[in-house]
Amino acid sequence: MTGEFYQNGKTYTFRIWDKDIYQIVIEYGPGIYVAETVGSDFNGPYLTVRSIDLYPGDDLTRHDFMSGIPRAELTSNLDEVKMRLNEVGVSDKCWELINLALQHPMLEGRFLIEGAATRHHDNVVGGLANHTTKMLRLLSALLFNNPELQKSSDLLTFSIFMHDIGKIFEYRDLDVGEYWFANHRVRGIEFLSEIKDEIIARYDENFYRQVQSVIAGHHGPYGDRPTTVAAVIVHYIDVLESQATELVREQLNAPGNKIRHTDFGFLREIPLFEENK
Repeated sequence: MTGEFYQNGKTYTFRIWDKDIYQIVIEYGPGIYVAETVGSDFNGPYLTVRSIDLYPGDDLTRHDFMSGIPRAELTSNLDEVKMRLNEVGVSDKCWELINLALQHPMLEGRFLIEGAATRHHDNVVGGLANHTTKMLRLLSALLFNNPELQKSSDLLTFSIFMHDIGKIFEYRDLDVGEYWFANHRVRGIEFLSEIKDEIIARYDENFYRQVQSVIAGHHGPYGDRPTTVAAVIVHYIDVLESQATELVREQLNAPGNKIRHTDFGFLREIPLFEENK
């Protein structure tokens, strides 16, 4: 069995070779465990689990193992990227619509709380807002480099805010939600329908349908294929941001001077600022 331990935003790959040991994990699933491990290395570093059992106490909860981004930092970063986007044509009307969407009762104020994933990039409290903000920074550069796109700056900005909004329903506190099988693209389009009239009143039905297309197609070839230029642009931004973030995280977690990439094999590390570790 192969899996991952998670603590404070970092993941540690483990392997269990003994059937009697991994049956415990199979029986109880994700949770808090007490484990005896030893460091190993084969096609990359991992932990070999020698023994494991459920944590017997109640002093620790899964929240004790979560890391997060302070709300003040998230809001400050959003304010900063808003200023950048204003310089490339995003309107006050768009920001008004974004605020209306994020304050909708269905979201329970969780945009600044939920993670962007249960594993991999931005799987921390506040990760969804952090991932969205980093994508918006990339969008601001794209709009600056390609001024023709500024005609659609409102559409692209609102679409990035909405592209993963369904994760608020797909996930719950960095774990899968009750109806996880209706994925975040489905739930995002469902949420968008709740504010359909508000969107059309400010823009038109084409704008609304374009945003739907982005939510549906932002995974590119790994879901519904994109059907609009906006969906392809958001897909490219999403992939660049998430994959770059994942590369940095992998390097920060790596004990040596190389990391193993699923597509490209071993990669030599690059210098990183020490304070990020």
